[in-house]
Amino acid sequence: MLNQEQTLDAMFQALADPTRRRMVERLSRGSASVSELAEPFSMSLPAIVQHLKVLEESGLVKTEKVWRVR
Repeated sequence: MLNQEQTLDAMFQALADPTRRRMVERLSRGSASVSELAEPFSMSLPAIVQHLKVLEESGLVKTEKVWRVR
């Protein structure tokens, strides 16, 4: 039971940020590269990657690297 609570806590914490919620909403329509995810935001690619890392660690998204595209 504790593990489930920790997993839910991580998911809710990840979704507490509006940028990450918008990223999840975009990804719900299909896969996208980091560059595509970054388009509507005025932040650097490293910042977008940090947000993706939080989402991935919470189990909400999965990333895959194909050649040079993540």
